[in-house]
Amino acid sequence: MSPLTVRVTVAVLTAAMLASGCKKKPPPPPPAPPPQAVEVKLQVTSMSPSSVEPDAATTGKIYGSSFANGAAVQFVGPSDAEASAVNVDSANTLSVTIPPLPVGTYDVSVVNPDGESSTLRGGLTVKVTDLTCRNVTVQFDYNSPSVRRDARSTLDGQMSCFQALTSDVRIEGHCDARGTVDYNVALGQRRAESVKSYLVGNGVAASRIKTVSYGEERPVDRSSNESAWAKNRRAELSASE
Repeated sequence: MSPLTVRVTVAVLTAAMLASGCKKKPPPPPPAPPPQAVEVKLQVTSMSPSSVEPDAATTGKIYGSSFANGAAVQFVGPSDAEASAVNVDSANTLSVTIPPLPVGTYDVSVVNPDGESSTLRGGLTVKVTDLTCRNVTVQFDYNSPSVRRDARSTLDGQMSCFQALTSDVRIEGHCDARGTVDYNVALGQRRAESVKSYLVGNGVAASRIKTVSYGEERPVDRSSNESAWAKNRRAELSASE
């Protein structure tokens, strides 16, 4: 073998050895950590129904997570109360009996036997939805602002509705066509104020009552006789929710 051939062979072997050294296998990746358990905490997410009538017991559902047997449900608001019956349908659903509650907005709290608790802020609203007192009319005697006995009876029959309202009550005073315009406006206002005083005396908040007088300008009967005048001497009460 010639010297040149020897040199070439040595060079090739050296290059092969160097190349082989650069291709070392990478170390294996570290093992993956074991999966972590997901902790499920007590949580209240919603309630159905979210609105109920005042002063009447009803049933409902509370939804969330991690409810435990023996859980208690509390309603915190204008008048705090506890659900009279609680049944754990599943870890995500409770069936409850909502006790009679006055008008207002309530936080709904679930407390597990271990003391863990969760609260849904404003989860329940108690309000009047069947407004039997939406439109009420009472009559007055001639030239009088006093609330008559039959008018008091009419108002008494709707008093619980007026007391439970969260909206304003509007009282309009009206007169028959006899008398001057200015006198009738003043008389209509006195009639409206008399009805307001009667409502306030029976627990309706004065701040929610608005009064106005239309005098003789809005008659329900434009005839000129006692029957028409009796209809026009009135106060009209209206409410909206």
